[in-house]
Amino acid sequence: MSNAHVASRPSWVVVVLTAAIAALAAAAIIVRTSPPATGSTSARAAAQKSTGVDRVKLMVGEQATLFKNGAFKVVARCVDEGGGTVTAEYGVRARENNTLVFSTDQGNETDTRLDKADGLYHWSSYEPSDTTKLYYGYDYYQEFTGESRSGDLLIGRVSAGVHMRGADCIYNGLFVS
Repeated sequence: MSNAHVASRPSWVVVVLTAAIAALAAAAIIVRTSPPATGSTSARAAAQKSTGVDRVKLMVGEQATLFKNGAFKVVARCVDEGGGTVTAEYGVRARENNTLVFSTDQGNETDTRLDKADGLYHWSSYEPSDTTKLYYGYDYYQEFTGESRSGDLLIGRVSAGVHMRGADCIYNGLFVS
């Protein structure tokens, strides 16, 4: 075989790259020409977003809203229990009547119906309470799922601590709505 003939053949790398580029181009055409999803469920799914809450620092007696939308409000409160014991409370309130909240706390499943007039629902017993540093960052035990009557969904998770980071209570959160 002459050197001229070998030089004119494409290398295997060029062949593989060409095939990959062609496959990506075909996929892009398919995605662009696919009909959009229809219906309220699909529209809601497309509109879902996650919201992270960076550290919120509270002193005893203070309260903060960690998350709020049309159907739910997640609240944090720093409570003085006396004798140096501080509790980092948190919970969810319904902003619509007939709202459902599901949580698993210490292996016990809880399904609760809330109305606007109901108070703060504490979905977890993992609310740190101590005279010294204590932090809870469990996943499943500090998470709830809520569905409003109108169909809004919220998955919320809060981690909390006491006597840390220069505050009586600290909170972080992640919410998917």
